[in-house]
Amino acid sequence: MAQHDATLFKSVMAGEHCLHGFTNQDIRSRLTGTHWLRACADDPKKASAKVGRCFRRLHAYALIAKIPRTRHWRISDYGHKVIGTTMYLREHHFPIVYSGVMH
Repeated sequence: MAQHDATLFKSVMAGEHCLHGFTNQDIRSRLTGTHWLRACADDPKKASAKVGRCFRRLHAYALIAKIPRTRHWRISDYGHKVIGTTMYLREHHFPIVYSGVMH
């Protein structure tokens, strides 16, 4: 998993989004200055559209779900498993494997 994807996953999985979910604006504010929004930092409409496309992609893979009658999204149960496992492997397992030190 690329560093850019890890940044998106960390933004979506942030603890502050557990109760009420997250909006496009929440994720945009967390991704400002990163690879995701660097090209469209000066245009809020382009940034919003780019985050919306990310949401659409995550929704297509059933990692996030829309909260009905709101502008909020939440991580699905399947998304918690997949994203959580992906982040765990990236943070804990891959550094050990690629450092050459095996236990």
